Amino acid sequence: MKVTVFSQISIDGKLTLGQGNSSKELFELFDEEDMRFIHQFRGEVDAIMVGRNTIVTDDPQLTNRYGNGRNPVRIVPTSTLDFPESAKVLNTPQQTIIATTERGRQSQMVDRIHECGKEVVFAGEERVDFPQLFASLAERGMQHVMVEGGGQLNWQMFDADLVDEIILMQLPIIIGGADNVTLADGEGYRQLAATRRFQLAEVEPRRHYNLMRFTRERATCQ
Repeated sequence: MKVTVFSQISIDGKLTLGQGNSSKELFELFDEEDMRFIHQFRGEVDAIMVGRNTIVTDDPQLTNRYGNGRNPVRIVPTSTLDFPESAKVLNTPQQTIIATTERGRQSQMVDRIHECGKEVVFAGEERVDFPQLFASLAERGMQHVMVEGGGQLNWQMFDADLVDEIILMQLPIIIGGADNVTLADGEGYRQLAATRRFQLAEVEPRRHYNLMRFTRERATCQ
């Protein structure tokens, strides 16, 4: 399975205009052609994944509204299912999988999700086990997952060494903020040998942003 982290980001690596703010505010700097590019990519993947915080702050539909491609399966990992019943991913018809834990199995939201015609998948005990979840998705025939996460979800993807590709739409702005959301938050690495390494595969200056693509640098046997 191929996993692509796809993100709109400032020069200094920020995803929002301050912690708790919606990332949608950055989209004001894009025109219709830019939005078509985002949605076209969604139409080319099997699934799109966002975290619980994105559901709460942005309430996205996660659909392909511009292109001619399909709507990807929407996947939301959350350890405890603590997100609103009014979320668009539950109340719009596109296929949705909510991935949770054995701890989340006890939540009343499980029944509510099923009532909305959506699926619940259990992977992990206290935290979502992403390798287990991705193995389950692969068994369903999914070959390409797009992750539009915030800093915490992206960090978990990188830390589990699941990411094959990063695509960034880098906006020519500086946002700053020591507590702001970045491409990867989490615990971070304190030894160079532990870091995840990628190769720069493409840089393309566009009117409102720089398109940058990185591919995973894998260790090779000597």
